[in-house]
Amino acid sequence: MRQAILIFLLIINIVSVFQLGQYDSGDLIALMSARIILGVITIMLSIAYILVRGTKSIAILSIITALSALLHLGLIVYINL
Repeated sequence: MRQAILIFLLIINIVSVFQLGQYDSGDLIALMSARIILGVITIMLSIAYILVRGTKSIAILSIITALSALLHLGLIVYINL
């Protein structure tokens, strides 16, 4: 179940990163709060799964998911500067 949640969040973050390229900074403002909430929840959940010390595959998937969320949040900041 943990792997399914992490894969789902990873896919959502990757799709959101690709969608960021389609928006101008004015259009991005309308969806920014939902994107920030998604990124923060993804990072917190990934860190929680790392701290729980599950299997090695869950730890690797958690790290990848957290990095994708950090990339997503970083691109939001970069576009809005």
